Amino acid sequence: MSLNDRIKEARLSKNLTQEQLAASIGVAKTTVTGYEKGTSQPSIETLAKIMEALEIDANYLWQDETDFNFTVSYKEMNSIKKYRTLDNHGKELVTWVLNKEYERVTDTKL
Repeated sequence: MSLNDRIKEARLSKNLTQEQLAASIGVAKTTVTGYEKGTSQPSIETLAKIMEALEIDANYLWQDETDFNFTVSYKEMNSIKKYRTLDNHGKELVTWVLNKEYERVTDTKL
C-alpha cells in the first residue's frame, strides 16, 4: 500500500472527511485530495501535521515501502548529525561533493 493509500485509510478510520483533515492541517481540501490520489506529495512539515491529526506514525505510513534492509554505522550517524547542523549553503556544498563522488565511483564501475 502506498503513502497516499495509507493517508486515506487512516483518515477514513478516524471517520474524517477530506474537508475536516484539510482544516486541521491548514491546507485546502483539494490539496488533501491530491495527497490521497498520489498526484502531489505533502512536505515534511505537512506530513507531520497529517500524522498528528490522524494519530499515526511514520512506521504506519511507510511499512510497505521499507522492503530494503540496511543499517547505519555510528560514523554515518555522526555525519548525518553534523549535516543537520549546517546552514543551507553548507548542505548544498555537501550534496554537491557527494553527487560528484558518486558519479566518479559509479562511472568507473561501468
